[in-house]
Amino acid sequence: MKIAFWSHTREGACVTTNLACMAAMTAVHSEKKCMLLENHYSLRNIGDLMLPSERIECLREQGQYYNKYGLEHLLKELYSGKNDANMIQHTAIPLLFQNLFYLPQSFIVNRDVFNYEFELVRETLFQCLEEAADLLFVDTESNRNLSTTSILSDADLIVVNLRQDTKMLTEFFENNPIIRNKAFFLIGKYQPNHTWNLRRICYRFHIPRQNIGVIPYNLELEEAVTYGRVLQFLNRNIDEKQNKENAFFMRQVDRAVELLHQRIESCQDSRDDK
Repeated sequence: MKIAFWSHTREGACVTTNLACMAAMTAVHSEKKCMLLENHYSLRNIGDLMLPSERIECLREQGQYYNKYGLEHLLKELYSGKNDANMIQHTAIPLLFQNLFYLPQSFIVNRDVFNYEFELVRETLFQCLEEAADLLFVDTESNRNLSTTSILSDADLIVVNLRQDTKMLTEFFENNPIIRNKAFFLIGKYQPNHTWNLRRICYRFHIPRQNIGVIPYNLELEEAVTYGRVLQFLNRNIDEKQNKENAFFMRQVDRAVELLHQRIESCQDSRDDK
């Protein structure tokens, strides 16, 4: 099942951070195998958030990013006609237990070439990925590059990342009626005392409460993002009860994951009925 994380504006939407938190906690709370990837280059990607810098350097020294295990290498293999089921297994980096994996990027080609090659083999790539994992979490580019439009069209579910901003909220709900039909909404860096709190957003834009979650603003999470230790932060706070801020954060993330899981199950039932 393809779950696309997207925002109509990249600025401040926290798409990658939200994806990292939601995917990690989905892996913790379920037995589903989750695969993470991006369809674009960015200054701070999933690997930067979830792999400490020392591990990234180790991988690069071993040549795993550049020669054998990068997403770019996989794209070229698929384009050449190779379609070995083991390719995904050898390419993906395990992040958590045996059910959370990441397809790393090597940045060995320029942005335009990567976008072109990704779209060229997109259908074959996702066929292979869906055979290798139960859930695909795809970080998509906001400007709808070559593959983003196709991914959003094909996705079973689109996690629309919003922020508490009047202009951003209005722009999305006025201009994206088609996406809304299969959207689950997620508010990043959520602050409950903000004028645009969850209750007001749901009321103003007619969003059912079971179709929207929040990732609260958290200073320790911001630091974890900077140093590639999001997994460590989440693991450290799973049973947190003493630190009220972290406990509130984890409760809200767990709630968002539970709501997303309900949408996933509903989508799965719809697919099975077809």
